[in-house]
Order: sequence, then C-alpha cells, then structure tokens
Amino acid sequence: MPELPRGRNVVLCLDVGDRHIGLARTVADIGTAFPAGSIEMGAPSETARTVVDRIEREGAGYLVVGLPVGLDGRDSLQSAKVRRFVGFIRRELAARGLNRTVRVELVDERWSSVAVQRAAASEGLSEADGRATKDQWEAVYILQGFLDRHNAGSGIGE
Repeated sequence: MPELPRGRNVVLCLDVGDRHIGLARTVADIGTAFPAGSIEMGAPSETARTVVDRIEREGAGYLVVGLPVGLDGRDSLQSAKVRRFVGFIRRELAARGLNRTVRVELVDERWSSVAVQRAAASEGLSEADGRATKDQWEAVYILQGFLDRHNAGSGIGE
C-alpha cells in the first residue's frame, strides 16, 4: 500500500469551501476513505492552524487537498483560493517542523460535487440537509479516488 513517512500512516483529505472544510481520513493500509467531520472556514491563517492541529492529533503523514479546477482543467477563482489556503497550511507545517514528515498533495476534484449531489439525490437528501455533511462526503469521494489511483499504480509519493 502507500509509502508514508515512518510511523505516519494516516491520510487526511480536505474539501475546501468558502464556509466549510469537509474532512475525510483513512489509514493507508486499509485503502477506504471515511468521513471525518468538518471545520468552519474562518481567517485562512487561523483555519490553517486548526487543520495542522488536526494533522498532529491524527498523526497524519499525508494531506490530500481537492483542487477545484474548471471542466477544461484550468485553474478557477476557487482553485486560486484553495492554493492560497494550502500555502497557509504549508507555512504552519514548516513553523511546527512538520514539513518534512507530512506530504501535501493537491488533486483534481472537478467531479466530486456532482457525484455527491447525485448520490445524495438517490438517497432522497436535499441541499437543505446540510452543506457541512456534503463537504465531508465530497472529501471522501476525493480521497477514495486518490487512494484508488495509487493502489492501481505506484504507492503514494513514489
């Protein structure tokens, strides 16, 4: 399964939105993503500290972040916001000396919202049933796709 920094086999995933960040997690040898809550988006530097607190608490060695590119594969206004936020996370990781033990990777998430909306609709859930919950499931979708790609090919980080 994925090769992670020694002793750090938890993989966390973020689906970054304007108001909520959905989280998913897995233990690398399991290969299945699970919902892991959400974080309210506040000031980017403070929210990045909250994310890194979670990385430390979970003992994560890998952080996957969904990058919302356009359907044509180009960056969008939202992808620029996500890249900026990831910069805050990277700075916080470096400030805590974790930048050598926690890998951060941005992955294409252009279909996650559509997939989760379709799944929710098939279960009879509406938009009013909670954006924060849907953000978690979008993070699960992103992380599961990431894990599946790496299980089919080489390991994470190779």
